[in-house]
Amino acid sequence: MQDFIEPEQAKQEKENQIRVLVLEPGKAPYAKQIENDYRAMQKLVDGCIEFVPLPEPDCHLYCNDEGKLNGMPGNRRLDHGDIICGTFFICADDGEGNDISLNDKQLQYYAERFQEPEQYTDKEAHHFEYEIKVMPPASNDMEDVLRMLGILGGSDEMER
Repeated sequence: MQDFIEPEQAKQEKENQIRVLVLEPGKAPYAKQIENDYRAMQKLVDGCIEFVPLPEPDCHLYCNDEGKLNGMPGNRRLDHGDIICGTFFICADDGEGNDISLNDKQLQYYAERFQEPEQYTDKEAHHFEYEIKVMPPASNDMEDVLRMLGILGGSDEMER
């Protein structure tokens, strides 16, 4: 005899699973139901997860936070130019910081956006480059710049 499942229990069980779009290197993206649990997410990306916001509202991706360092293959390039290495997945956000399933429109958008597998050389995929801009004070006084950087103290003497 089959056990009767209360409607509330069925709803809770369904919320424990979310529909995501999985992107593996060299493969077309595919939808998958996964446990809404960090351990399941870590297993999917083969390591500790890193949250990466996406420009489209209410969506983000999770990837292996050491994918580049561990030499995982390049997967897809994001709009800002960074290449995600290793498997990653995209899910939605409920606006309160909770991961939820992608709706049909989001799933279709990202499946089309990342449809074609991309190939990268190891050098290209594992290259790190960040630009840091420092704006000098309006006075352009070198002493003010050195104070701002903590090199000069209040007595105008160089500190160690």
